Amino acid sequence: MNRLSPLRLSAAAAALLGLAACAGGPAPVARLAPPTVAPETAPLSAPLAAMAKPRAPLTGDISATSLIDGAPLTFRARPAGDTVRVTQSDGCAWTRWGDWFAPSDSWANCGDSQNWHSGQATVRPVGSLWPLRPGAEAAYVRNATSHTGRTYTRETRCRVTGSEAVIRPSGAATPAHVVACTDGKRVRTTWFAEGEGPVAFRAVHADNGVEEAWVRN
Repeated sequence: MNRLSPLRLSAAAAALLGLAACAGGPAPVARLAPPTVAPETAPLSAPLAAMAKPRAPLTGDISATSLIDGAPLTFRARPAGDTVRVTQSDGCAWTRWGDWFAPSDSWANCGDSQNWHSGQATVRPVGSLWPLRPGAEAAYVRNATSHTGRTYTRETRCRVTGSEAVIRPSGAATPAHVVACTDGKRVRTTWFAEGEGPVAFRAVHADNGVEEAWVRN
């Protein structure tokens, strides 16, 4: 969740529905609309107040629904020293220190890259997003080493772009700060709510489009 989060979900292809053939010509084809790839949101009547950084890393279980294929997702967050370890329902496990928006500093069984599905990194923050408020910015410099010995250094820049209400599967509207982080390859957007943390998330690859999108149940 970066990691908020390193799930690798492929966008579903648009389905085709064949209609009955008409005499004297080929059957017309109707295209079903692709699935929603962003959380449903609504404007707030007033901007959210600035949100202080939680005193302790957010832990617990998150139950969510994929906006790509409707599949149920779970994230188990547990304290691990001064970091948080998250295990996803697809088997990917990663750690990061208390700031949800920082890139992960270790990961295992994440994605399908032969060289990068596991590894570790050092992460250095530059500035701070906290308290969350419109226009707040920060950066994270990440020096990563894969399990096969490959390395890279990359900067992730995050900015609070505003606030809006996320419409949950239950129909409830949850006010949340919107934080967009980019490392030059992906834009990861988190809708982050007071007292709950991430209530929705989306990762968009520059070449491959939406790779991950979910909303918390």
